[in-house]
Amino acid sequence: MQASSQTSTPRIISLDQFRGYTVAGMFLVNFVGNLKSFPQVLKHHDVPWFSYADSIMPSFMFAAGVSFRLAMLRRIANDGPRKAYTHAVLRGLGLVLVSLLMYTREDIDQIKHWADMTPETVAKTIGTTLKANLWETLAIIGVVQILILPVVTRSVRVRSLTILAFLAFHVVISYFFNFAFVYGLPNGLDTWLGLTGKSAWDGGFFGVFGWAIPMLFGTLAYDVVIANTPWGSTAKLFGLGAVLLALGYGASCVGTLYNPDRGTVEMLRPGMPASPVLPPFANMKDRSLESLLATPPFLEPAKDAVPAHCYWAMNKKMVSLPFTLFASGFAFVVLALFIPPCDIGGVQIGIFRTFGLNPLLAYIVHHAVEEMVLTVWPEDSPLWFGSVGLALFLTITYVIMRYFERHKIYLRL
Repeated sequence: MQASSQTSTPRIISLDQFRGYTVAGMFLVNFVGNLKSFPQVLKHHDVPWFSYADSIMPSFMFAAGVSFRLAMLRRIANDGPRKAYTHAVLRGLGLVLVSLLMYTREDIDQIKHWADMTPETVAKTIGTTLKANLWETLAIIGVVQILILPVVTRSVRVRSLTILAFLAFHVVISYFFNFAFVYGLPNGLDTWLGLTGKSAWDGGFFGVFGWAIPMLFGTLAYDVVIANTPWGSTAKLFGLGAVLLALGYGASCVGTLYNPDRGTVEMLRPGMPASPVLPPFANMKDRSLESLLATPPFLEPAKDAVPAHCYWAMNKKMVSLPFTLFASGFAFVVLALFIPPCDIGGVQIGIFRTFGLNPLLAYIVHHAVEEMVLTVWPEDSPLWFGSVGLALFLTITYVIMRYFERHKIYLRL
């Protein structure tokens, strides 16, 4: 890892602004998630519904896909395939290492004394890290970039087929074991690893196949922007986004078959169906079309309409098919919205530019600033006081990052 000056190469403003938006959005939802007064739509949650907060990480992966294809094509042209692919693997592993250093303290805290250094404790610590606690944003990006490396420079057809293959693979493994694995339900893999009862988040070890979907769509978005005029790009991105939004929402409607008040659903426990991946299609009988519609995204479901924890809800914990398709469609649409003002009108929002040009350093800096501010900001602060804390947090982070930008200090891997 090194700090370096950014070279003066032509840039597409909309892509930088979109990347900066995703970084700023991540900072927003990370901070307000710790304050009770902010609305639930800005927060992550345990119930499977699609909030604004849930849109941020897929958009971040989408933006990473745009940058990854650009970087690989450029590096292969300049340095040759061998150096380019070696650099990409090392970069991905570097992101995993940074994530380990930032987030796995609680795993290592299981080993406080020499007497704790038993084979069982060490194995459980490693297993817990690999199953769940490793999978923060940077590690996910690093591993997904390595996963899609064989196809990132290939044709649209190859990458599209890879998207379909990953979607199918994720559904299949979730049916056989991965849903139970993520939720800590009884399954053979956890029994073998000694991790029975341990749940994961953001898909866990196998979630990378789900997170690869928005990143691969990001590589396709790069092709659209490069090959078309700004207005042409806008139209095509909107079109692709609309299709994915419809497919994702449509797939999420399958989750309504699990509503216990609208048919018979065998449950392992409240909210947890016995067959979370293979839907109870018999519950479609005598159902009206309206009753088959899921709660629209960005609207918190009513208490009597909370969806079950099935695969077919928009489920960020599982990185399910409806979630990845809808979130990717949302990213396409948001990117399209940036193109006319940025690439035609030349508009740049300063905070998006600053965060977007140095996302890795901004990501690291924001954690330290967030922790500092939240230390003195009560979690039950009223909304006005929480908003002051949010403004202070964003301002401090921006001032630090603006200093790095002015002095042309950028963190590279």
